[in-house]
Amino acid sequence: MREDRLHLLMGNEAAARGAVEASVSVAIGYPGTPSTEVIETLIQWSKETGMRAEWAVNEKVAFDVATGASLGGVRCLVTMKSAGLNVASDSIMSVAYGDIVGGLVIYVADDPGAHAGMEEQDARAFAFTCPLPMIDVTDQQESKDAVVAAFDLSERHKLPVIVRTTSRVAHGKAPVRFEPVVAVERKEPVKRDLARLMRASSAWVKEQHAVLNGRVEAVRGEFESSPLNRLELKPGCRVGVVASGASWGYLQDVLDAHDLSDISLLKVGMVNPLPTGLVKRLIDGVDRLLVLEELEPVMELQVKALIADLGKRVQVVGKLDGSLPRVGEYDFQIVEAALGKLLGRTLGSEEPELDRLRAEAGRLAPRRSLPFCPGCPHRGTYTALTQALRELGFKKDEVIVTGDIGCTILGMNPPWDSCWMEVSMGASVANAAGFKYAGVKAPVVATIGDSTFFHAGVPPTVNVGWNDTPVVIAVLDNSVTAMTGHQAAPSSGYSATASETKTIRIEEMIRAAGIEKVSVVDPYDLKQSREAFREALSYDGPSAVVLRRMCSLVARRRGLLGSPVRVEAKKCTGCLLCVRTLSCPAMSVEAEKMVVDQASCTGCGMCAQVCAFDAVVRGGG
Repeated sequence: MREDRLHLLMGNEAAARGAVEASVSVAIGYPGTPSTEVIETLIQWSKETGMRAEWAVNEKVAFDVATGASLGGVRCLVTMKSAGLNVASDSIMSVAYGDIVGGLVIYVADDPGAHAGMEEQDARAFAFTCPLPMIDVTDQQESKDAVVAAFDLSERHKLPVIVRTTSRVAHGKAPVRFEPVVAVERKEPVKRDLARLMRASSAWVKEQHAVLNGRVEAVRGEFESSPLNRLELKPGCRVGVVASGASWGYLQDVLDAHDLSDISLLKVGMVNPLPTGLVKRLIDGVDRLLVLEELEPVMELQVKALIADLGKRVQVVGKLDGSLPRVGEYDFQIVEAALGKLLGRTLGSEEPELDRLRAEAGRLAPRRSLPFCPGCPHRGTYTALTQALRELGFKKDEVIVTGDIGCTILGMNPPWDSCWMEVSMGASVANAAGFKYAGVKAPVVATIGDSTFFHAGVPPTVNVGWNDTPVVIAVLDNSVTAMTGHQAAPSSGYSATASETKTIRIEEMIRAAGIEKVSVVDPYDLKQSREAFREALSYDGPSAVVLRRMCSLVARRRGLLGSPVRVEAKKCTGCLLCVRTLSCPAMSVEAEKMVVDQASCTGCGMCAQVCAFDAVVRGGG
C-alpha cells in the first residue's frame, strides 16, 4: 500500500483504504452485494494494519457492535447494502439521538439497476429521515477521501455519518491516490450519562432530538465549504446543472464529448444536509436547471422548494417533469438527452439503424435462468423435495414453497419450479406460518440458507416452535455465505480471517426453539433426503430438515471433490431423465445421449442415482 504512486482500485477497495488512512480499529458488516469487498479487503489487510475486521450475523448486530466499540473510544466502520440498512435502522435511529465517542461511519451501497437482484432502494431518503449526515461519492478516489472525511466529521459532531455509494462506483475501477495514515489516539470511553445514552424518558428523547437537529445544522455549515461539494459558476450563463453520485461522472463525459464549457455546475458530494447556500448561489444565476440524481428525486424536491422560497422563476428539468427516470441507473445516453432538453437542442446523433440493430440483438439474445453450479447441494435438496411431494400425491401447484435470499432461491427455476416467493432475509419461515394461519390445508415448506438462517431466520423459527405451527423448515446448509462470495458463516467452523472456531449447529438451535421433528441429511443422498422430506411433510406439527453439504465451489478450492462421473454410451437409452431432473451445467447432449464434461463435474453422483439404467459410473474417461 505505497503512498508514492497511484493504485488501480475498485470503489469498495478504495473505501477500505480510506478506513486504513483514518486509523479505524474495528470494521464489521454483513456480506451484501455491492458492498462486500470493503470488509473482504480489510480482512486481507488486517494482519498488516492490526485492524479487527470481521463479519457479523446481520447488519443490526454489526452496527450494535460498532456502537459499543465507538463508545469504548475507537473508530469503527460498518458496511452493508441498502437492504441491510433496513435491518440496522432500528439501532441507527436510536444511536443518532445519543452520542458517539470514536468516529462511527456507516458505508451503504445502493444498487440502481438492481444488478444484485434487490430493490432499487435510495439510502438518501433514510439519511433525511434520521436525520444523519450523508456523503454521496461520485468516483473511486472520492470513495477513499469520503471515508476519511466522514470519520473526522463524525467525531467533531458526535454523530454517526453515512457514506453512500452505488454499484457502478463500488465495483468500477480507477486510479486512486493514497494519503498517509492519520495517527489517531484512542479516546476515553464514554461516561455514564443516562440522559444522553438512553431513550427511556419522553423528556430525554425530545431533548436528544433537539440536540440532533442542532448538530445536523452545524454540519450543514461545514458542508458549504467542503471540497466534496464543488460550485462552478460561469458568468453570463443562464443554465445550470446540479448532480450527485455517479451522475456527475456521466455529466463530465457528456460535457467533454460535446465540448460544452459554458454551463454552471454544482457537484453535491454531501447530500444531507443539502448545502443550501451553494444551491442558492447556483439558482440565483440561472433560468433553467437540470438536476441529475439516480433513483428518487431527493435533491430535486429540495431544490424546487428553495426556488419557491427565493421567489425565483427557474425551470427545473429532472424526474418530476418526466425528463429523467426514477427506475434503473443512468448512462451516457440518458444524461445526454436530459442535457439536450436543458439546452433546447438535440445533442446525440439520431441513428435509427443502430437503434434497430440493438433492439434486434436484444430480441435474439438467448433467455436462460440462473443455474445452480455443478455439484451444488441445493440441486439435491429441490430434487428430493420434488420427488417426495410426487410420492405423497401432491401436484406441483398444490404445495407452497416460500423462498429466501441467496443461492437457495434458484429453486424457483425449472426443472423444480419450487419456490413461489421471496421477500427478505429470513422472511420465508414467517411467510410459511402466515399461509398456515390463513387456512392453507396443503403442506407449506420454507426454504432458507444457513447464513440467512443465522441472519434473520432464528426469530421466526422460534415463533413457529412457540405456536406449534405445522410448517416444514428446510435449511440448506452449505456451510458458507455463498452467493456474495463464500464468506464465513457461523456454520463454517472458521472465522472471517480463516482461523478455526466453533461450528454453530443449526439443528440444535431449531430444537431449542421447541421444534422436535428435526432431521439432518446429506442432499447428495437423494433417497435419504427424499425420505426426510416425506416424514416432515407428513408430520402433525412443525418440522425441519437440515440439508448439510459443503458448497461445491468451496469443496473444489479445498480439493475435496469426488471423482468425476462418465456415461457408458452402450447403457444410455437417451431418455435424458437425468438432464430433465437435475439440469446440471456439467451435462450436455450429444447424439441424443447424455455426456458429462469432466472438467466441470464435481463427482456428486446425483445423476447416477437418477439413472434407471446404471449408465452413469464413477471414473472419468
